[in-house]
Amino acid sequence: MSFTDLFIGILFLFLILVAALMLMHQQAVEKDRIQTQLISSQLQQIQSELDTTTKLDIDHPPYRLAIVYNVYEAPARDLFWSYSSTIQIFRAPNGLCLVNVMLRNNQSLAWKPSVEPDKIPTSRDKAFIEQSTPCRLSDSRDHWNTASETGNLVRQSEYLYNGTDVLHKKDGDVTLDMQYRVLGIYDPYFRISRGGQR
Repeated sequence: MSFTDLFIGILFLFLILVAALMLMHQQAVEKDRIQTQLISSQLQQIQSELDTTTKLDIDHPPYRLAIVYNVYEAPARDLFWSYSSTIQIFRAPNGLCLVNVMLRNNQSLAWKPSVEPDKIPTSRDKAFIEQSTPCRLSDSRDHWNTASETGNLVRQSEYLYNGTDVLHKKDGDVTLDMQYRVLGIYDPYFRISRGGQR
């Protein structure tokens, strides 16, 4: 075997190796391109889901359990307190609240006016059944004024709101002393350290 034949053989093997390397490089570049497209598509999908979640959060803010308390009532200037109900307040970051009556004592509410048939919500009343209201209860007080009752409670300590509830009955107003005895506080909004009357 001459030196020329040996050199041509080595050159031929070198060219085959270069071609194989170029082919492998081309395949790697193509694989990277496909993976980049796949990742880009996944990122777009995730961003779309995040945008949808953000919109849902704006329309339906995430409510978190904020405070739980027992309601007690007593005839005016009477020392005998009777349990009325246990209330959960769920609060959203935008200041709206949802109220959940967990447990209610078997007390008569017959003095309250009946709901008229045309006022009873249906599944079509989306604006009504999906609404929430600004938090009535604050870290310092609770107050309300409706056709059936007027109430005003002031926070006395971390775990006690104290005040009155006036029931507007057909045969005249009845005043009750009322207390909220706090069972748990889960939102800093309701911590007494915030202070100040609202």
